[in-house]
Amino acid sequence: MTALEDLVTRQASGVLDVAGSPSGAIYLDGGRIAFARASWVPGLAARLRAVSPALAGSGETPPGGDGDDADDAAVAGLAVQRGYLSMAGLHELIRSIVVDAFVVLTIPLATDSPVAGIRFTSTRTYWTEMFPRLSLGVVREEAFRRAERLAEHGLAPTTTVALCDLRAPVAVLTREEWAVACRIGVHASALDLAARRGAALTDTLDCLGSLTRAGLCAPVRAGGHAQASSRAHGRVRPAGPAAPQQPPAEHLPARQPAQERQSPPGDPGQPPSVDILRQVLDGLKKLS
Repeated sequence: MTALEDLVTRQASGVLDVAGSPSGAIYLDGGRIAFARASWVPGLAARLRAVSPALAGSGETPPGGDGDDADDAAVAGLAVQRGYLSMAGLHELIRSIVVDAFVVLTIPLATDSPVAGIRFTSTRTYWTEMFPRLSLGVVREEAFRRAERLAEHGLAPTTTVALCDLRAPVAVLTREEWAVACRIGVHASALDLAARRGAALTDTLDCLGSLTRAGLCAPVRAGGHAQASSRAHGRVRPAGPAAPQQPPAEHLPARQPAQERQSPPGDPGQPPSVDILRQVLDGLKKLS
């Protein structure tokens, strides 16, 4: 984030590549963010295909891959031209992808989330004017807000969950939560589910958090069984409001360079401790 702030101050244009797990890139145009991608986040072509199956086969660039970025721009133009998406809808979709990429590239949603290297290549942007130019402050604020909400769930993108018996007679789900629950199968992680559905990673984690609180799924232990289950069976209604939200919990820290981190004990799919989350997020906020 510090390197990015320096580039924005200098009104740089180019690509900031982040190597690690996850990896990705942030594209700058005159100090403003034109686009971003990350290996854990479904890319623009995947998200657009989820909006309209008619776009299947267009822009087959893998999420976070080094494919031709012009393909994503071409699919976006096609979606707007054919009326599958309005220009405002496209801008909202791009902003969602950019914020998702910021969350996973700058904040460790999993304990084992190292940064192996950062490199900036100065170049003219090749993203068309169809793509919005976002300020760093707006994107960072939204990324922090989502990260704080995700911390309440205690789930990382790589945490595997499995369906389990209801702990209450009835669970009421939103359409989005029902769609995610139907895709879990034997077990899956938010990373898997977002890729399958072409959906936002943070929204998918939100849904899994709600499903976990409702007792419909639970993290999988090493033996392959859900950590929480019940013998009592209940009914599920795929409609209505989402499950009640729990009070806000811990904050999230910045990702650390791989050479400076120490491998913590325990499950690598679990988020960092509460104290570290609060301390480092406070430090990140001071950067602004």
